[in-house]
Amino acid sequence: MKRDIQHLADTRFDILVVGGGIYGAAIAREAATRGLRVALVEQNDFCSGASANSLKIIHGGLRYLQQFDLPRVFESIRERSTLLRTAPHLVDPLSCIMPTRKAFMKSRLVMSLGTALNDMLSAHRNRGLDPTRRIPACRTVSREECLQTVPALSERDVTGGAIWHDAVGYDTERIVISMVKDACDAGAVAANYLRACELIMEEGNVVGIQAEDRLSGQRVAIHSELVINAAGPWAAELLQTAGAKLSLPCHHLALGINLILKRWPVEGIAAGLTAGSDTPSGGRLFFFVPWRGVTMAGTYYRPHEGPVDSAAVTDEDIDAYLAALNSCYPGVDLTRDDILLIHAGVIPATRAARAGEEPPLLRHYRLIDHGSADGVDGLLTVLGIKYTTARDVAQRTVTHAIARLDGPVVASTTSARPLMGDVLGDLADFRSASFDRYSTHTSPAAIERLLRLYGGGIDAVLASGEAGPILEGSEDVLTREIRHVIETEMPQTLGDLIFRRTGLGSNRPTDPVLLRSCATLMGEAHHWDSARLEREIEAVTQTSCLWQAATTPDP
Repeated sequence: MKRDIQHLADTRFDILVVGGGIYGAAIAREAATRGLRVALVEQNDFCSGASANSLKIIHGGLRYLQQFDLPRVFESIRERSTLLRTAPHLVDPLSCIMPTRKAFMKSRLVMSLGTALNDMLSAHRNRGLDPTRRIPACRTVSREECLQTVPALSERDVTGGAIWHDAVGYDTERIVISMVKDACDAGAVAANYLRACELIMEEGNVVGIQAEDRLSGQRVAIHSELVINAAGPWAAELLQTAGAKLSLPCHHLALGINLILKRWPVEGIAAGLTAGSDTPSGGRLFFFVPWRGVTMAGTYYRPHEGPVDSAAVTDEDIDAYLAALNSCYPGVDLTRDDILLIHAGVIPATRAARAGEEPPLLRHYRLIDHGSADGVDGLLTVLGIKYTTARDVAQRTVTHAIARLDGPVVASTTSARPLMGDVLGDLADFRSASFDRYSTHTSPAAIERLLRLYGGGIDAVLASGEAGPILEGSEDVLTREIRHVIETEMPQTLGDLIFRRTGLGSNRPTDPVLLRSCATLMGEAHHWDSARLEREIEAVTQTSCLWQAATTPDP
C-alpha cells in the first residue's frame, strides 16, 4: 500500500473510485478482487469523513423487522455474519437490552414475539462462524432482572426487558483500512490526500477526473473507463463539476453526532433507552454501547445546511444532546465533563426537517447510472448509509459496472475472502499460538493489542525490527508496530496514525508522552522539521471531534 501519484497519472483504469470511506473502500476492494484495474482517491485520509462517525454497532436488521422490510433484514443478517467470519479480530458479538413497558406495542409479549421471529429468520446466522463469534438466541427477562442489568432505572411502567444480540466493531477505521489494503494487494492503486477537483468530460461523457495532490500542490489527470462517485456527502459537489445537469443522490443533509462517555452505570451490555417526552428528541430511542473501556452514546441528528466542510458540532448541539441522554436515564446527570470525545459526520436525509423535528434519514442505498438517468456515460454515483451492508452494496455496484464495461462477469469472492490480517482457523488456537510464539520478548498487553487490531497480521508487525515498547512504561504500544504502520498503511499526518490506524486516539485523548513518541517516529519517516512536528502534535491534542480530525496536510 504505497502512495504513487505518477502511477495514477500514467495508467488508464477500468474503474476510478472517488471517496475513501467505507463504501469507496469496499467498492475498490470488490472491483480489484474481480480482476479490474482500479484506482481509489480520497481528498483527506481514508475513513476520516462520514465513515469516521459510527456507533460501532454491526446491525443484524432487527429494527428493519419492525418496519416489515424483510429484504433488508436478510441482507443485514447475512452481512453481519460475513464481517464476523471474515474479520473476527475486528468484530465481536454484542448483547443488547431494551426495557419493556406496559403499553401493548412495547410490552414483554410483543417484544418476545418479535425477537422470536428474529431468531427464526436468522436461523443460519452462525453458519461457518468461530465459536467465539456466534450470535446467541434472543430472550426476555423479568422486571427484577432488567433493573439489575440497568440499575436505578426509575420508570414505573417497566415490565421487564428484551435481550437480543448484534455485533460491534472493535475498530471500524481498521475495517476500512483493511479493505483499502486488500484492494491494493489485489492490484488497485490508492492515494489519500488527493482531491477530485472536477470530472473530465469528452464528447459529453466522463472519462476521468482532474485531481490535486494536497501534499505537493501538483495537479494530475486520472483517466478511467468508468468513474464511481462514492464521495458520500461530497458526492453532489463532484457532480456539479460536470458542466451538465446530473441527477443527485440526495438533496438534503443531516449532521449525526455520537458521544464517547467517561461514565455510564450499565456495564457489559448495550442498552436501548427512550428519551423523555419533554425533550426535542422525546420518544426516540438512544443506544449506549460498551466499547473498548468507554461507552458510545447515540445518535443525535439535526439538519445541516451549507457546504459539507462547514459542518461543526455547536454548544447548542451538546446541550440538547445531553438533555436527551439524561432524560433516557433520570439520575445519571451527564455533563460536559463526562464527554471524552465527539464523533460526528454528515449523512444523507430524504427531505428538509420540519420545525422542531429531526431530519428523516435516507433508509436505503442509492445507485445512479448517469448514462441511463442523464445521458452522461462513464459515471456512476453510489450513496450508502450503513457500515454493515457496505460490502453487499459494493458487490451490486461492481456487478453493474462490469455490465457497463462489457467485461466478463467474474464472480465476487468478498463474502468469503478474509480481510487483511484475518485469523484463519480457530480463533482461540491462533491466540494461544501467538502468545506462545511472542511472549518471550513481547508483553501480554502488546500481544493482545496487536491481535485485536491486526489479527493474523501480528506476524508481519513483529517479523523484524525493534519490537520493544515505544517508551519506557508503555507495555502495549510497540515501536515496531508504529514503524510498520507508517511503512505499509500510508499515514500522512500524525492524526492519520493516532485516529485511523492504531486506535490510540479514537476512544479517548492520547497520553501526551506517547503522542510525542509517535510523532517523533512519524517525523523521522517523513523528514519533518521541529516546527512541523509541534504543529502535528498540536493538531491532535486540540482535536475533540473526530470529523476530518487532523487531516490538514502541512507540506
